[in-house]
Amino acid sequence: MATDPLSAPVTITWEVTLGCNLHCDHCLSGSGPGHEMPGELTTEEAKSFIAECDEMDVFQVNIGGGEPFVRSDFLELLEELTGRGISTCVSTNGTQLDEATLDRVESMDPLYLQVSLDGLQAENDAIRGEGVYDAVVDSLERLEDRDIGTTLNTVVTRQNVDDLPEIYDLAREHGAGLRLNRFRPSGRGEDNWDHFRLTTDQIKWLHEWLSDRPKVRTGDSFFYLNAMGEVRNETLKECGAGSMTCLVDPVGDVYPCAFTQWDGLASGNVVEDGFQSAWDEIASLRTEVDDHEGCPAVAIGSDDPSGEDPQLRAILDD
Repeated sequence: MATDPLSAPVTITWEVTLGCNLHCDHCLSGSGPGHEMPGELTTEEAKSFIAECDEMDVFQVNIGGGEPFVRSDFLELLEELTGRGISTCVSTNGTQLDEATLDRVESMDPLYLQVSLDGLQAENDAIRGEGVYDAVVDSLERLEDRDIGTTLNTVVTRQNVDDLPEIYDLAREHGAGLRLNRFRPSGRGEDNWDHFRLTTDQIKWLHEWLSDRPKVRTGDSFFYLNAMGEVRNETLKECGAGSMTCLVDPVGDVYPCAFTQWDGLASGNVVEDGFQSAWDEIASLRTEVDDHEGCPAVAIGSDDPSGEDPQLRAILDD
């Protein structure tokens, strides 16, 4: 059902760079060493975008990449965001959090960290690189003594779903929360979709496991089913891309979400058009599209002939 678009998104995902010190097999943005996009926003352009977010009363900016902390001016941009009172959450691979960086991060409020870990040591390092698991656990230990809200962030795959109970315990041992993300056919994930996507039995087990752990955070309609395929939360089952949230890429192009960065889908650019104009365009287009359960990006990326989210449909039809 079409509804009037919001005057501004509630949250924004902002990929500040596609540069990264790692080269993960399932990376949604295809980032890695030397993968910075030509024309990534300058410091001043980024600060102007932040100012417009403030003027539009955007509640939260979720920052990702790439690895945000490899950007040389990143701490300066964080200070600009938090100094304006914008709730800021940074997704990081956890390998760049030295004491000097944590000193500055701890002085900022409101700011939260999501540290990525995609399995126990063997499973994580097979995806992210040798030694990354130890580096992440090292960072979690240092964060224990810091006044920084921290969540362990796991992309659930066929290889690590059985590790979730131990990952959950690891997060709790270090005073962190646990957040689960869905693996999608985006970036390098498109090439590895069949390798990493969950089986139907694994999806059912996951929903049952989540039903007993309400404190585990999720942000996707895929997780709002119980083990029998019944929707557990009616208000969260529909995709919010283009209606409540959007994605801003490293050069300032605006897309419905992080998983729909396809040619021709950008609604505008925060430098050339202004963020308000780009948001108005993408929000008006969203009101013309019928709402579907599940993730449109998975439906498109997996070439589902019905145009629906095939994993969600498999559960509902089971």
